[in-house]
Parts: sequence; structure tokens; C-alpha cells
Amino acid sequence: MRRLLVALCGMLLVGLLVVACGQAWSGRNDADRVAAASAALPPKQALVAGVTSEVFSSAEKASDVQVLFIHGGSYVHEASALHAPFFDRILDTVDATITMPIYALAPEYGYRVAYEQIMDVYLELRRSHPDSPIVLMGGSAGGGLALGFAESLLEAGVAQPDRIVLLSPWLDLTLTNPAIPAIDTTDVLLDRDALVPNGLAWAHGDDPSGYRLSPVNGTLTGLAPTTVLAGTNDILYPDTLVLETRAEAAGVDFELTSFSGADHIFTMTPGTAGDEARAIVESIIGSLG
Repeated sequence: MRRLLVALCGMLLVGLLVVACGQAWSGRNDADRVAAASAALPPKQALVAGVTSEVFSSAEKASDVQVLFIHGGSYVHEASALHAPFFDRILDTVDATITMPIYALAPEYGYRVAYEQIMDVYLELRRSHPDSPIVLMGGSAGGGLALGFAESLLEAGVAQPDRIVLLSPWLDLTLTNPAIPAIDTTDVLLDRDALVPNGLAWAHGDDPSGYRLSPVNGTLTGLAPTTVLAGTNDILYPDTLVLETRAEAAGVDFELTSFSGADHIFTMTPGTAGDEARAIVESIIGSLG
């Protein structure tokens, strides 16, 4: 019965959580769909290093903060309608530009293509805005991708962003943490049995425990200062605790803010917890401006 309820909830939320499922990664011709679904202003679409991206900006000068945001969607869905109003609220408070690449998705493409795209966008932002602080941010699956990407920068010897912000990140594709089953009985948004096949599709045959896929297993030493915002009623939450322990052992400037009883990706939804989390994001961006 719980699985049926979860499925029904997923169907009801699909209009908010997924703008378009299973479409090609190369970009949308109807950018206004996000705005129509969310009542937000339509984003500007642009090619950034050849990657179709949605760009939101309140920047007043070239040196204002650049935010590279990696969206979620279980690696198989495009950005949800929640992103545009979330960005708009942030940009009402701080001067910044948020660039969200429309990266390659499974099952047609695996993670390697997306990593190349994110690297291209990241290097272009650094090149075109040499005086701007860069915040690498991601939500849900995009949070996992953001952390794995930051770890890949360490491996490649490429400069880290100034800050990393992860919102309800998916840190381990295998979801084998023994604390997950207890939360899985009450999490109304996520279902382990549904997520794992998506993760394997994203892995495209590679070992899902590798750090680019499960960044909780990666090398953290040298990582940029990192903030994680997560709700305790989220099956992804136990792995944020593992990340916290490993980050502290590696000497990373790391802060996990846990919101008791909050659901997955609550940061993008109205309510006390979401407002508090968004205020933390705004404070981080504002501190770099």
C-alpha cells in the first residue's frame, strides 16, 4: 500500500518535480515551459561552451558571483519547475548569475558525457569571469554530480570553486547504507527500488561505487569549503552523515545543516524549513560578493 501511495504522490508531483521526462539532452526549444509551470520569469537560454544552459541573473557587474547549478532528476529527467522560482527568490536578495546546464541524461547517455559538459561550462565561467567567485551548487542527483565533479577537479589539478553547496544530495548510487530502510518506510517522495535502476543507467556499465558516481567514496582532501543542507525524512540523508564524518577526517571546511522532519529537496519548496535553507544559500552567495 505504501508503494502505491508513493507512486500516486509521484504522479501528482510530476508537474512540479519534472518538467519533461526522457527528452534529448541537447536543450529545449520551449524554454517558457518552466516559467509557465512555475509562474516565474522565463530564463534566458544560452550556449555556454557549446552546452545549452538556462541563465538567471541579477548581476550588476562582471565580477559578481557566478553560480554553476547542476539540477537533479534521478539522472533521467530534465530540470523541474521548482528551479526557476527558487532561483528568482535567491536573486531578489543577492547579485549573482546562475547558470544551469542542460546536461546529457540516462539512459541515452552515461555520466561521462555529462562530466565533460560540466567541465566545459565550469572552465568557460572561469575564463569569461576571471574576477568572479564561483559557487558550485547542485540538488538531489545534481548534488551528487556536483560533488563528484569537484572531486574530479582535484584529480585533474584544476582549481576548486570558491564554495560548494549541496541540497539533499544523492551521494551513493547503490543506496546500501543500513540506515536507509527505516527512512524508506516514511519517505513519501523517494523510493530506493525506483532510484537504483536510474543510477545504474547513469553508470552505463561502470562500477556504481566509483567516486564519479558515488562521491561519498571519493577523495575529499583539498575540497573547497562545502555546505550540505538536508532533511532527515529523506532516504538520501544517512549518506550525508557519512560524508560529514569523512569530510571532517579529511580536514575539509564542511558544514552539514540538518532539518528535522524535512523531506527531499525541501529547500526549493515553500515553508519554514525551505525558507531557512534558502536564507543560508543567500548568505553564502552574498558573503562572496
